[in-house]
Amino acid sequence: MEVSTNMLSNAHRGLSNPARRNTRPATVLAALAASLCLVMAVAPDAQAKAMRRGDHGPSVATVQRLLHIHADGLFGAGTVKAIRKFQKAHHLTVDGLAGNSTIKALRKAGGRRSGGSAFAGARVASMQRALGIDADGKFGPGTQKAVKAFQHHHGLTADGIVGQATWKALGLDNFVKPALRRKPKAAPITGTSTPGVIGRMISAGNRIAHLPYIWGGGHGSFNADGYDCSGSVSYVLHGAGLLKTPLDSTGFESWGAAGPGRLVTIYANGGHVFMTIRGRRFDTSGLSQSGSRWSTSARSASGYVIRHPSGL
Repeated sequence: MEVSTNMLSNAHRGLSNPARRNTRPATVLAALAASLCLVMAVAPDAQAKAMRRGDHGPSVATVQRLLHIHADGLFGAGTVKAIRKFQKAHHLTVDGLAGNSTIKALRKAGGRRSGGSAFAGARVASMQRALGIDADGKFGPGTQKAVKAFQHHHGLTADGIVGQATWKALGLDNFVKPALRRKPKAAPITGTSTPGVIGRMISAGNRIAHLPYIWGGGHGSFNADGYDCSGSVSYVLHGAGLLKTPLDSTGFESWGAAGPGRLVTIYANGGHVFMTIRGRRFDTSGLSQSGSRWSTSARSASGYVIRHPSGL
């Protein structure tokens, strides 16, 4: 921090005046000290709150699930790379740190909050570690089989549901509520025989419903091994003959007509986009919940620009 000649001169004049000797110097010095402390402390303090390479634990695993990468809870080179890619795509400071702005954008993009599916994933991972199996945070058929075997071995009802008794047997009494169970796999939306545009959109959605989430997937080409949120919506619209070139989420903010549609509605902002077709949500956030982009649950439209294909 620079201290000007005028500031020092004023302080000197205050010291030379007996009437001010007990007030002005103390005020000036206190202000200078406070300013110096603020300059020295603010930046490090803000950075200290960010997760970075070398960190580990459930919070790191939650960020990894929001990034749709393997959630091992270790903040390594792969996590840094994924964060930097996300930050670049969402016009954030590309530093590879999981700070407040990045985490907020991740939650907005994935449609999750800390008390929702990400937290459930952390509980599943803790249970998997206690079972001695791969802790990916997903309650799939392998985890269900391991739970049943554990329950049978410990004289519990072998139903594959991790309730109070199973939590206690695992030594995880702090996780007793709510019970964990495997979620049924979401069925493809019905109506593929529906003639016209809607039928083609549904068919397109079914083709990629269970493909993995991949950053940038579906943008270089409509045919990809996986799709991100805007790539997924672009693929569905392309399948119906409504879109020739893939758009990113920002592009969908001005695509089509304003407001909700009768049959199809698109919700877009700078960080995420999803759509509904005949009331059924098609959204990449569903992958972490049921393994499918199709979902029957609603989500808030707050913060989204609402558009629809003209005529639909």
